Amino acid sequence: MGSFMFPKCLSLSRITFIAVLFSISLAVSNVMALPDGGPISPARAIEVSVINGEQLPFLLNSKVENYSVMSVVEGRLSAIPYQFDDVNLRGFIYTSGGKLEIDGEEGVLEPQDQLAIMYKDTGSMATAEQQAEVEGRVVAEIVFNDKGRESYVYILEGNSERSAVHYTYFDRETGLITTSAYTLQVQPKNLLMWEDFIYEGFTEQRSLLDTMKLRVRVKMGFLKATITNKLKPNRIVAVKNGPVRSIIEMDAGLSIFGIQLASAGASVVITENTTEFPVYITIPSAASILADNLIIEISLDFDKLEGMAVRTAQGPKEPIIAGSGKGNPEDYKVDLEHNWLSASSGKNWDIVALFKRDPNFVATLGALYFDEAMGNEADGPERVKGSSPQVGYTVKDIPTGIATFLGIDLFYSPDFWQGNNVEEAIEEIKNHVPTQVNVI
Repeated sequence: MGSFMFPKCLSLSRITFIAVLFSISLAVSNVMALPDGGPISPARAIEVSVINGEQLPFLLNSKVENYSVMSVVEGRLSAIPYQFDDVNLRGFIYTSGGKLEIDGEEGVLEPQDQLAIMYKDTGSMATAEQQAEVEGRVVAEIVFNDKGRESYVYILEGNSERSAVHYTYFDRETGLITTSAYTLQVQPKNLLMWEDFIYEGFTEQRSLLDTMKLRVRVKMGFLKATITNKLKPNRIVAVKNGPVRSIIEMDAGLSIFGIQLASAGASVVITENTTEFPVYITIPSAASILADNLIIEISLDFDKLEGMAVRTAQGPKEPIIAGSGKGNPEDYKVDLEHNWLSASSGKNWDIVALFKRDPNFVATLGALYFDEAMGNEADGPERVKGSSPQVGYTVKDIPTGIATFLGIDLFYSPDFWQGNNVEEAIEEIKNHVPTQVNVI
């Protein structure tokens, strides 16, 4: 692994805590189980495997605290990071103390609930002797089959061993998101204001990000307004930090020209190599007066990433190269069904973005690309003047009178592109390794 630089804003106590977290995570990851058969693909290396409660009928209505998850590591069954997550009535992961009510009973496994592990923590099949050597009783074997490559994890009852590894942590007080692969600084009182993003594998010790930009542009007659994420009121209402993923529940709303445009919330999910931002939103019928002249822009403004290659789902195979002044951004398109964006820094950091939505959210989706080399001027809000480059989405023709959800999931890796073949990684991101549960 490469060296890691902490943001200057961190206190010594926070650095000490995070350094310990990182040393535990990275040290244990060197002896992780890993599926047999050689290296796994970049997309599989970051994959969070989710087993729904309905796949575990023999555990339904049981308290999850009675069960643990293990795989074979260095010849013995060993604890791996895992978490059981309840689900709320919106279908997102439940956070205790949040605004969204739980669907069912907390801490009791029900069909809609989830068991989450990292795919890279699966291992070889455990022998009868290995199963007999551990405390408690093996009650189930979960088989992962990645195009014929099989690997396994085991659910145990009455086993007290737990992994010391935590892949993620969100500090609500400081606004620092920490994983074993990256840190992202957000403003503690505004989850929509992103600042330093530092990736552990990136070849330079600095932030890759200027900021995230979320802008609502609207016209009503002679009136024009642009509301940015700096001005959008929002608050964090609940946090759950688990070994595999952290969940941050946020509450927000937006009014323009005295008209309630939307009431919304988000259930942000942080994993080792993702930032997932699903938003549940109610858009009243009264907002229809603005809908025809309403544009939402969501983008990442990168810092000093000239030379980065950028592609879109409906663009040419040949990427735009940031800072070159060449290429026509209008050729690089997306729509609701073909919505991925991707960029490769060429310096051990690639990103894939997917636009997620409820089927009843039918709008016009476009790609956004700004670049200083193409003459684009300063484009606030920003911490560093200019776009080097700025990449994201535009959303128009927004429906009203609906309760829906939409969001953007961001995935990170040292090498999604593997040359210029990002399509393979995207296909694996969209389609997780199939699982089969065997009762023992």
